[in-house]
Amino acid sequence: MSALPLRFAAPHAGVTITRLKVLLLEDDPRDAELVTHAVQRLAPMGTVTRVNGRAAFIRALDELTPDVILSDRAVADFNALEAFRIVQERLPGSPFLLVASAFEQTASDCLRAGAADFIRKLDLSRLGPAIERAMTLRLPLRRLSARQREILQLIAAGFSTREMAARLGRSVKTVETHRAEVMRRTGIHDLAGLVRYAVRVGIVSADEGSD
Repeated sequence: MSALPLRFAAPHAGVTITRLKVLLLEDDPRDAELVTHAVQRLAPMGTVTRVNGRAAFIRALDELTPDVILSDRAVADFNALEAFRIVQERLPGSPFLLVASAFEQTASDCLRAGAADFIRKLDLSRLGPAIERAMTLRLPLRRLSARQREILQLIAAGFSTREMAARLGRSVKTVETHRAEVMRRTGIHDLAGLVRYAVRVGIVSADEGSD
């Protein structure tokens, strides 16, 4: 596979993405073709892999490690909120965008949980810019290790340093070191800012986050 190099401007640092891999959860081949064309306007040589069920979706996440996940509101055995939760567990640095015909409850639930955006299928000109914004927002998250993402999640959920240490079975000093590294890598140096960022990228939902 080959792809057009893409450069995204970000407040922390630019990043060059040499391969834009998109995973699309969609059961209508015609709609999938339209979405693929919209993606290719952003990355003419990027790749879009379509799946239409839960098992294929999970397998593709593990095998492809996509840069972006796009999802209709539901397929036969799976809905977008379930898909989003799986993505957050396995690839939290990859943005999840809904691409559906109408905005309804599932879309609202996904956005509240931290999905990056909602794009109507009749307005696919918005898809490329939405992908760029979502990837730029998650650049700091991609810099974090799994342990650092866990620390960010616990911070956003309102745990104190001592509570995090007890929960993780680590010393307070180790947790403080991880927290300092999270701040350095994200460029966010206050706890309230980390909470807001965690909510924006879906590390915790808006209901879980606490200032």
